[in-house]
Amino acid sequence: MNQKLSNALVESNPWWKSGEIKVEVKKRDLMNEINKYIPKKQIIAVSGLRRVGKTTLFYGIIKKLLLKNNPKDILYFSFDDFEEQELEGIIDAHTEINNQPPRFIFFDEIQKVNNWSNKIKRIYDNKKVKIFVSGSESLFVIRKTKETLAGRIFEFSLNPLSFREYLFFKGIKENYLLYQKEIRAAFKHYLRIGGFPELTGEDDAQIIRRYINEGIIEKAVFMDIPQTFKIEDPSIIRSILNIIIDNPGMIIEISNLSRELGITRQTISKYLFYLETAQLIKKLYNYSKNRSTTEKKLKKYYLTFSCLGISYRQDETYISKIVENICVLHADANFFWRTPQKDEVDIILDKKIILPVEIKYSNKADTKPITKFMKKYSLKKGCIITKDFEGKKGGIEFIPLLKWLLD
Repeated sequence: MNQKLSNALVESNPWWKSGEIKVEVKKRDLMNEINKYIPKKQIIAVSGLRRVGKTTLFYGIIKKLLLKNNPKDILYFSFDDFEEQELEGIIDAHTEINNQPPRFIFFDEIQKVNNWSNKIKRIYDNKKVKIFVSGSESLFVIRKTKETLAGRIFEFSLNPLSFREYLFFKGIKENYLLYQKEIRAAFKHYLRIGGFPELTGEDDAQIIRRYINEGIIEKAVFMDIPQTFKIEDPSIIRSILNIIIDNPGMIIEISNLSRELGITRQTISKYLFYLETAQLIKKLYNYSKNRSTTEKKLKKYYLTFSCLGISYRQDETYISKIVENICVLHADANFFWRTPQKDEVDIILDKKIILPVEIKYSNKADTKPITKFMKKYSLKKGCIITKDFEGKKGGIEFIPLLKWLLD
């Protein structure tokens, strides 16, 4: 057996000796969703930005499995330094070390392995194991394997910490009335760290800036995206991202941006798609009940995390844009509404009901746009998120931001 591989396996699977995970593993909300799929045979695939906690999520699942399973049933392996390692060889090494094959396999950073989907398929089809895979590139990389893994895979995306998760990581109670002072202070810090778990205890602005820029954005733009797509100059992608960082929630006119950057409209569209694929930006569509019309309308672009910590803008207007960005992520929104007359509602939720949500990080709000939308679609209810004000006016409910984020 390869000694380097053997050492890596023993080091990566301490529960083989101790029977437990001794390090603290803080639970993520996504675990609740994944738990119901664990008894199913299908592969569980988790993707997300670098440093959002995919490995920790796996540890949380392993910790739960250890309650009812033999520790030697569980195999965890990361391909960070083993890109050429064959998957079957890892399973064979586990079997040799533990005198039994694994029943649960966790492969971290699986996208580093060439032709990984076909290799996973062979294991899935030929061995009685539950397989978990993760990758720092987006679900698109996994979706390219749909034909290979059709019917064999459930996909999940792990995002940066929500504000509720952040409070849990910091040990701050969610009771807004009782802990309002602590929650307000925590929110200011949360906006700066972008929801990245390793930054929850960091206050140094320079360290936060370098961590997000160098450890997450630049690796995604200059490593992950070029490895997936053929790109001659990734710096243009970074330029587009910088424009969105400077103005989150902006409506992008492809033609205008094409002229500004001196590249074709088709290239701009592709690069925006790549940024979405890398889970760095989120796109919202202009709402219409006719979905084909929606696709043709202008689109808004946000970051997938708060970018206050990496921006040199710190004015009130910019902070309001960051707050709007956070609300879009919190609501998992897909739509906004804007008319040719420039009436605009920030978020349109269209799930069980249609609900317009306007973000006003102040205690003054113009109700005309949301009222117009409600009238157009015969709605009885709308929401305006405020800084502190709470109340009702007709069918419009005013909700303080922090109270809404904790709902």
